[in-house]
Amino acid sequence: MPKITMLFGALLCGISLAILMITQKVGSPSIFIPMAVGLPLLILGFLSNTKPHLRKHLMHAAVALGLLGALAALVPSLMQLGKLAQGQEVDLTRAGSVWAMAILCFTYVATGVRSFISARKSSSAKETA
Repeated sequence: MPKITMLFGALLCGISLAILMITQKVGSPSIFIPMAVGLPLLILGFLSNTKPHLRKHLMHAAVALGLLGALAALVPSLMQLGKLAQGQEVDLTRAGSVWAMAILCFTYVATGVRSFISARKSSSAKETA
């Protein structure tokens, strides 16, 4: 799970960097929101590799951060859908970055929960054996 956490952290940072490269300007600090979630994920993933006795706690913190990122991206995503439904213009670059962040964060949370369930099942199977 630590390597997956670092991968998703890098992908989230990549969203911010891609938007910065596409627009060639910092129009709003909101382009760094995916990076604000991605960098802590990278750090938590790295720390859980270097401190295996804290892995469980660090991965729970990482998935909680991923959930916060997903919820934070959900609100602007729904607002953009509302604008589209009303026929208003939407900035495609911003919409793409918000949707990419939402999809990545929700996927990360689902992966983390599935990993936690698998770890719980394997530890309870070891206890009964």
